[in-house]
Amino acid sequence: MKFDLTNRADVLRPDESDDYDLTKVVTNAEQIAGRIRQALPNIKRGALRFWGNWFGRPYDNIHWIVDCEAEGDLLRVRFNEDEMLSVVSPRNASIDASTFLIDDASRVRWEWFYYGRTKTPENLCVREFTKHQDGSIVGEETNVDWPTRDLKGTSSEAAVEILELLNDAPARDPG
Repeated sequence: MKFDLTNRADVLRPDESDDYDLTKVVTNAEQIAGRIRQALPNIKRGALRFWGNWFGRPYDNIHWIVDCEAEGDLLRVRFNEDEMLSVVSPRNASIDASTFLIDDASRVRWEWFYYGRTKTPENLCVREFTKHQDGSIVGEETNVDWPTRDLKGTSSEAAVEILELLNDAPARDPG
């Protein structure tokens, strides 16, 4: 069946009373930010992992989201201790009270103030991961005063996820 819209220009031009803009393209980051804002404060809390790399020891800390914004393809998520998560080109997110997961991205940056010290620029630490064209993921830490470790990510893991000990830890063999 073929439709003839030559005499129906109003189909392509919304009525002036419509409050949406057909020229505005909403990015994944903007969609994800909207979902986060709608779900706040009922978003999963727990330890952070970036492409398989734990921030700290597994399950040793609890972070929670307090705000977020997006501009273009950059998603910025603020956490309870003034930490900032920046995700470039986020894709495939699951966000609710039991799940916080961003499956893929081109870059992930975690910024935090050295815990226990004053929140000043010299105490701001950064861990950043970049996903390359070949799928490899390389991370680095800056402005830290401890030995850095190999931060190669695994593309089969989520770019960002929040995990909690009670619900996400692998089951242990009681024997």
